[in-house]
Amino acid sequence: MHSDVAACGDADAAESAFLPRFFAAKRGLFYALVFLAAFLIIFSRRPDAILNAQFFAEDGQRWYADAYQFGLRCLLIPDEAGGYLHTMPRLAALLALLFPFRRAPLVMNLCGIVVQALPAVLVFSSRFSFVPFWIRLLGSFMYLGLPNSYGTNVNVTNIQWHLALLAFLVLVAERANHRRWRFFDGLTLVLISVESPMGILLVPVAAILWWLRRSHYALGLFGLMVPGALLQCLVVLTSHVRQAAPNGATFAGLVTILGRQVFLASLLGKDKVMHIALRYSAPSSFALEAAATALGLIALAYAAGRAPVELKLFIAFSFAVLALALIRPLAGAPGQPQWKWLCSPGTSNRYFYFPILAFFSALLWIAARARPRAIRYGGAALLVLCFVGVRRDWRYPAFEDMHFGEYASKFEAAPSGTEMVIPLNPAPWKMELTKR
Repeated sequence: MHSDVAACGDADAAESAFLPRFFAAKRGLFYALVFLAAFLIIFSRRPDAILNAQFFAEDGQRWYADAYQFGLRCLLIPDEAGGYLHTMPRLAALLALLFPFRRAPLVMNLCGIVVQALPAVLVFSSRFSFVPFWIRLLGSFMYLGLPNSYGTNVNVTNIQWHLALLAFLVLVAERANHRRWRFFDGLTLVLISVESPMGILLVPVAAILWWLRRSHYALGLFGLMVPGALLQCLVVLTSHVRQAAPNGATFAGLVTILGRQVFLASLLGKDKVMHIALRYSAPSSFALEAAATALGLIALAYAAGRAPVELKLFIAFSFAVLALALIRPLAGAPGQPQWKWLCSPGTSNRYFYFPILAFFSALLWIAARARPRAIRYGGAALLVLCFVGVRRDWRYPAFEDMHFGEYASKFEAAPSGTEMVIPLNPAPWKMELTKR
């Protein structure tokens, strides 16, 4: 199953083999260095997440406030917006309770960074030795520098997207032969199954891989996901708390969403796409969006038809996630059609996290393996253009300083029973706490 990927150039084989040999006695050091590099890349995109840590939206309003008020019982509360269990943000908030209140945003941000960095660490492990080193290096860099991803960067509210990617990588990786890796695999899959409906979508992926591999280990991974996925399904069907909003779906809207938010944002960056949408007439910008959509879908279809099964599954999973999001999105004020909100560059870019990753992955594979050469060179040209998007979207604007430290000091000094309203990013989000 991995033979097609493993054949991506004999020149990479020596380099791929060098690192495992070099770090054979110090594998932990190698993973630590990879994690540190990923951490620094993430930090460089928005340094204030560490240097002036503040709560982001639901991080404070729901996860920390619920953890403070209800303790462990918060793990059983469905998210009032999505109507499903959000386990990881609540675990991060419970962890933050162990630290002084002024440090709680930093603790939760660090949890977000750890999960965001882990996919890169796993990809550089020996369990992905079937992928040439240069592809792992380039792919990890593009993942960490993903354009149009402001909403998923360094927060626990959207930690589910990084956790879902990590879970997918666990499923397609080589079998774990060490006890620590097996524990890591099991914990990741159990957590995603009770974190998000994306865990439900990963169950068919696990089932297909079990059917292809016919191994007890693949069966075990599939079995670990089923109980949590069933629980998540039960919560979604019975909670009845998800906000209802008109969809406003149209074919032209779909072309605009894909063209702007997925393909043009990947190639040019979110700000350039916004500039195009504002400066050019609607017919001109739509023509560009339609051309980008057609080109992007052709690249994805080519990879889906010829690539190894792992990439085929990733493309299918990514667009299944997008389809699920587009059916019932929550992108803006619930009284307006949600697809209209989604057409605005940068809005709810969490929904486009996986399609952008799938597009990047397809271009990487085309640039490495496509035949004839003209297709490979075309994929390589688009891949180079993607670095324009990565570069332009690299540095994210810092959060507005809400002076959280001052509020935290007042809250920590306040007597029991004091009620406090703390402003959060983005305004007008706020957190309401009653001092215990």
